[in-house]
Amino acid sequence: MSIPWDKLDIPDGLRPMVDPAAPQALRLAAAGGALPGAGPEATLGALYALACDPDTSVRERAIASLGALPDVARAINQRTHPKVLELLSNMRPDPALDEQILQIRATNDRTATRIAERASAKLCEIIADNHARLLITPDIALALHRNPQCAEATLERALAFLRMNNELPEMPTERAGAVRSATAVPPAKEPAFDLEAEIEAALEGRASPMLEARQKLTMFNVDNLGPALPGFSFDFKEDDEFGMELMDDEMQATDEVRLSIEKKIRAMSAGKKIKLAFLGNKEVRNILIRDRSKMVASAVVKSGRLTDAEVVSHAGNRNLYPEILREIAANKEWVRKYTVQAALVSNPRTPISVSVPLVSRLHEKDLVALSRNKNVTSTLTQMATKLVKEKAR
Repeated sequence: MSIPWDKLDIPDGLRPMVDPAAPQALRLAAAGGALPGAGPEATLGALYALACDPDTSVRERAIASLGALPDVARAINQRTHPKVLELLSNMRPDPALDEQILQIRATNDRTATRIAERASAKLCEIIADNHARLLITPDIALALHRNPQCAEATLERALAFLRMNNELPEMPTERAGAVRSATAVPPAKEPAFDLEAEIEAALEGRASPMLEARQKLTMFNVDNLGPALPGFSFDFKEDDEFGMELMDDEMQATDEVRLSIEKKIRAMSAGKKIKLAFLGNKEVRNILIRDRSKMVASAVVKSGRLTDAEVVSHAGNRNLYPEILREIAANKEWVRKYTVQAALVSNPRTPISVSVPLVSRLHEKDLVALSRNKNVTSTLTQMATKLVKEKAR
């Protein structure tokens, strides 16, 4: 199986310990937690990679380490691979962790629906108000329907939104009770780490000392892994629903490829477009930010993938919704850049409440150009004219 090292946040220094070609003793030590210098994200990614190892003993030790990993919430973020999130939600049904996983945009449909089925009343409300997630995973409504802790009013709110957007799946006529998931894994205090002891134990074929200590703290039962992971597959390609032409940032698109991309995007549901906005390449982002759905266009801005050049281009784009320009201006890092300020002010689609405060920051030559700009509101041209005169005095 090909391992996406970069997507698992595994640094170059750790890869020789995790690679299936590495000596078994080294992989066993790493699977038991012997990952010197690894932060939470790298540890999580490395253990997942080892859980895919062809050697059964390495796999079992890595999976056990994942189940006993303390403070796992610090290890996940918007870059965490969806398969890692799915495994954690399977093994560790913790309400706080569930809420955090649902906030991660790459979370796949299987994980989202599983969490919705066991969510508390409070988390059900959060899910019902997360419109982007509802559109990405409409079947989450079925999961809420099966969840006895989801209040009728909360469920109806989610159903109403999906119905309004023509994304409501076929729903059962009556609500039935659901089997509750296992109780959450209690937080564990990190035991002391002894690298020499870990390596020595691995070479002698003994269990990892740190892993044994963790298991005593978390009461994680390796023998129960089968029932805890129903239908789970470690295959990284399982969630590759978009082709490389939509995902590869290095791709140089021809006119023919662009037409093909636009055709594929037009055929997608709003939810798929939102998901693609968070994962797609530059060509995809340029198409989606002009989408008729403001929620889709907004997802492009919130994706965290826009380059500085893209931000400047979009800030000056007269074909975007004013709300999208407002979101660009709301990003403090972007709006500190002068090129973004100048582009927003000269764009007639920018809301006046956004552009007015930026006028006083413009250089004299841009103020002169703004004072002569017939496309923007008279309020801006008058402000620019006044500031030019003051600078002249």
